[in-house]
Amino acid sequence: MRQINIKDQAVSALACAALDAALLKGRALLRVYFHRRKVRAAASALAEALAESREVWSWPGDRLPLGAEMSQQVEKLTRRLKLETEAHHRLEALFRTADWSRSVAAL
Repeated sequence: MRQINIKDQAVSALACAALDAALLKGRALLRVYFHRRKVRAAASALAEALAESREVWSWPGDRLPLGAEMSQQVEKLTRRLKLETEAHHRLEALFRTADWSRSVAAL
């Protein structure tokens, strides 16, 4: 009877550990998903800003005031995109060190 209780406790502990691992992986996948959405949004905003900047530069009278504003917007978006990319690389590194043989991006 005592051996059965020990086995039941061991199975219960293993089940809890597996459930915790599954929850952690699910949360990490959600973080990757939302990160990917942020990167795509930043990339499209950057593309729009660059396209608008090209249009502005075609007008001779508007070159200086709007060119500087567009340049600042592009710089801001570029910095944001760089930060998001670095965060993605850190998250990928965490997955590689967490007993999984492949990164989330490979799945």
